[in-house]
Amino acid sequence: MTTKKLSIREYVHQIDWDNICKIHDSARLIELDGSVSKKAFIPLINCYKEEELFNSTIFIGEINNETIGFVAFDKHEITWLYVDPKFFGNGYGRRLLDFVLNKALRPTKVTVLNNNLRAISLYKSYGFKIISKNKGKIPLTEIEAIGFNMEKVK
Repeated sequence: MTTKKLSIREYVHQIDWDNICKIHDSARLIELDGSVSKKAFIPLINCYKEEELFNSTIFIGEINNETIGFVAFDKHEITWLYVDPKFFGNGYGRRLLDFVLNKALRPTKVTVLNNNLRAISLYKSYGFKIISKNKGKIPLTEIEAIGFNMEKVK
């Protein structure tokens, strides 16, 4: 399969908010699967403040002016990386990760749910290592989850 050209640009709230909400909400259900029950799902419109989305610098991935994903980081930490599930398997998550790794400081950190095997595999393929495991509650819920803290030094 040929991967179409992905362009990456800075987030513009008036243009991108609805699109990142749709992408987050469809991909988040897949992210949670196997780690916690679907009751842990909170739409982005309801959790962005609690999860401090706008404390990060956000970039949008587009193909032919269609938003297909987004990535965000805050200095040393990748805080958000979501691709529309319709575009899974095309390397777009990898391209967004490449982009953000060129901007983030080292060591670069990310937290991933313990059974989000797609994300764990992606980060490991870039040299991230699991440095610790933590237990906590999914924001705005009472649902406990286990997360892996991962880090890339070089």
